[in-house]
Amino acid sequence: MTKEESVSIARQLESGRKYAEARGWEVVGEFIDDGVSATVNRPEDRKGWAALLAAGKFDAVVIWKVDRLARRVLDFLHADEALQTRGAGLVAVEDPIDMTSPQGRAFAVMLAVFGEMEAEGIRARVRAARAHLIKDGRFVGGGIPYGYRSTENPDGPGRVLEKDPERIGWLGEAVRLAQHGETVNAIATWLTAQEAPLPVRRKARLDPENRAWNRQTVEQLLRNPILAGMTPHNPGRAKSDKRADPFAVVRDEHGAPVIDESLALLTYEEFEQLQHSLDSRDSPQARKRSERKPTSAFLSRAVLCDDCDVFLYRGTNQKQPVLYCPRCRQTIGRSRLDSHLVDRLLAERGDEPRAGSTVRERWDAAGANELIRREILLSQTATLRVRRGVIGRYFDSERVLLEWLPSALSVEKSERPDDALVVVMSA
Repeated sequence: MTKEESVSIARQLESGRKYAEARGWEVVGEFIDDGVSATVNRPEDRKGWAALLAAGKFDAVVIWKVDRLARRVLDFLHADEALQTRGAGLVAVEDPIDMTSPQGRAFAVMLAVFGEMEAEGIRARVRAARAHLIKDGRFVGGGIPYGYRSTENPDGPGRVLEKDPERIGWLGEAVRLAQHGETVNAIATWLTAQEAPLPVRRKARLDPENRAWNRQTVEQLLRNPILAGMTPHNPGRAKSDKRADPFAVVRDEHGAPVIDESLALLTYEEFEQLQHSLDSRDSPQARKRSERKPTSAFLSRAVLCDDCDVFLYRGTNQKQPVLYCPRCRQTIGRSRLDSHLVDRLLAERGDEPRAGSTVRERWDAAGANELIRREILLSQTATLRVRRGVIGRYFDSERVLLEWLPSALSVEKSERPDDALVVVMSA
């Protein structure tokens, strides 16, 4: 990723094309990971790299520099190994590496080592600067928690957090309801009914007219350590990442949490009790019976969370069916997921033999029976997992990791052509 014109995405792609042209290679694809840092994102977790590996045949991958692909030696080696399994090599425009020789591979690893050292140096400087800001009681940046606002520091440079008069009352009432046993869904419903102001979002809402609160937003508020005046280690953590430990906070030299009483709504002990209460409601059975919604059994105990390796639960969000992970709390909408899986099943496995007929014929005969349809899907599935993605209303099929069992039908594989094909990767 870059914002500098001299090494912009367009410049990287242009250089990659010229490099391939100079060597007489045909460019068969271009893949981009714009706005994605190689420091915190492994190649295999990035959409551009995943799309590259899922593409057709190619013999080489042209990148701008080694440190644009990976900033950790292990990540670089894993990326190179993924290409080797396909019989492809890695080439960098700005770094003179040749992964086809032992000397070239050694030099490439050295470049990856220097890239990791540089990234670690940057992290150390950022940590030191952040620790200095926290020590001075100043706002360290990132998302501003609901119920608070950023204002100029009255005692010196920078900015500090203070309670937001417009929203702190709503936050306090949501916390009070949670302490008295109300479920997260019930609190979200109450906030919507009372037309409580929604959190300020950096990006425009997909539906500006939608003023409804959802379960994920409310739970995020109730798990923020600022409720007890504490500062999380990484307040700028992506909002889609709900695995953050609410007790992973800034602590003093004695290990005690650093608490700003002017920001606190709860004591540390009360915050601890609130987290325990939220944790005890991870399963649907912990909710009030009146709030439980019947959902389709089609994917019951069929989909695993790719991060946590546990089955996703059935549930609802804003009255829409979803699957969600009981540990990391990622969710995915059922409406598009179900149709996506059915379409793939019939298109890719419809002609497979099944109980004396075919999968498609058995599927049609099952009618609306969700349990029989579930059995048909699982009979063809080797693995079905869902990985985390950006929270939003759009269905992202790349989150769905589906592998079929070996086909009973013989598939004739074509031989690999001799012509050199390359793809250009930019990040």
